[in-house]
Amino acid sequence: MSKQIVVSGIRATGELHIGNYFGAMRNFVELQDEFNCFFFIADYHSLTTEENAEALKTFLLPIVKNYLAVGLDPAKCTLFAQSSVPEVAELALLLSMVHPKNELEGLPTWKEKEISQATGGKIVSAGLFFYPILMAADILIQKATVVPVGKDQLPHLEFTRDIARRFNNRYGQTFPVCGAHGGIGIKVPGLNGTGKMGKSEGNTIDLVETPESVAKKLSVAVTDTNRKRRQDPGDPRACNIFALHELISPPTTVEEIRAGCQAATIGCVDCKRILGGNINKLLAPFQERYRQISDDLARQVLIDGGNRARKTARQTVDEVRDKMGLPSFKIG
Repeated sequence: MSKQIVVSGIRATGELHIGNYFGAMRNFVELQDEFNCFFFIADYHSLTTEENAEALKTFLLPIVKNYLAVGLDPAKCTLFAQSSVPEVAELALLLSMVHPKNELEGLPTWKEKEISQATGGKIVSAGLFFYPILMAADILIQKATVVPVGKDQLPHLEFTRDIARRFNNRYGQTFPVCGAHGGIGIKVPGLNGTGKMGKSEGNTIDLVETPESVAKKLSVAVTDTNRKRRQDPGDPRACNIFALHELISPPTTVEEIRAGCQAATIGCVDCKRILGGNINKLLAPFQERYRQISDDLARQVLIDGGNRARKTARQTVDEVRDKMGLPSFKIG
């Protein structure tokens, strides 16, 4: 019996961080043993926000090295750059012919991003509007049956399911109607207290962060804003630092921090110092593996993965073209 197919991607917009690790990466390592996994670096998608072409070029290899260091095995999964499979752009165009424009406009994520970019003085590109269809193409081109997504991406997954159903109803059974995989999308709080950890928010601790940099970032991180003085009791539920302790620190330490915060027997400075030590313990073995991975190896992984992904993608696009009345007239 063949394995179910999993597809997931991460935008190529800078260093990966502990939010990526807890939110997705560690789960991907487990998924590769059970499923036929396609993990891609979404450099097409990155163009909706990243305008610096030279910067974008530098992001790919470090992200691959992060994935390899965390435990992804190219012998067990397909790891590739989205743009090395140009068929995904062709499929996105073809899928756009079967989906109504008004449903794109109604997606909550589109409205949020439109407002965010317009407020920031950036051009709201047609590519940003088209983003959900390209995301659907990423999934459907490999005929994924399972997609690991967080809650914030569930509307996009349902959008993909709708496109699959519409295409199947019009042209005959072609795409599986994929389901979501649980265990993905743990919310890791950012250091600035405004929401989850994210590269665009600048509130991250990166996987390659040095101990000195970890300490510096934690020193200015937001804690319980109602705790004004060292002797004031705190509320761990209102503290981002405590939430990070729950993810990273041993259970006994978590309980000691909880009790010490509530009784004001431990201050925020000591709380951050303990967290920093545990973050460094988490990152040290990862960083050692990262240093041993060469750029040449990461580049070869992308080449091999891109070739594998493109082979199956081409089969899907050829099938879709034929069903839509666009036969291929290839030379040779």
